[in-house]
Amino acid sequence: MNVNEFDFDLSKESIALRPANPRSSSRMLVLDETQGIQHAHAIDMPAFLKTGDTLVFNDTKVIPARLYGKRGEAKMEITLHKRNTPTEWQAFTRPAKKCKTGDILEFGELKATVLAEGEAGERTIKFDVEDHDLFAALERFGKMPLPPYIASQRDTD
Repeated sequence: MNVNEFDFDLSKESIALRPANPRSSSRMLVLDETQGIQHAHAIDMPAFLKTGDTLVFNDTKVIPARLYGKRGEAKMEITLHKRNTPTEWQAFTRPAKKCKTGDILEFGELKATVLAEGEAGERTIKFDVEDHDLFAALERFGKMPLPPYIASQRDTD
């Protein structure tokens, strides 16, 4: 995966630093074949739906997938991005050059072993907890990952 493919320019005024409140006031961009691009709000969505349309809901949840810890004395930061098994994940690591196969990463009491090295700082890691304990450990030791364009403007809360 080339993370540079996710880079694009976005003006500060176009960045929502917090979710809309109430959520129904969220802005929505509508592309209509006959009327072109229209600006609307989420509460307006029923007006744009026609019989036979399919509405897909994304009910994914953001987990506290950014972990700060160490490998030996070296400080490490990882961001989990793909779950392979309940305790094995693909993660982006920084600094990647100091994170080698076989290394033990420590995030407080939570530990993980680097199983494999990928491209662009990606590593496969395995946590040393039981399957059912991992999410509780992430809640305890992890932070919510914010995209850089938001993180540069506010703290994680």
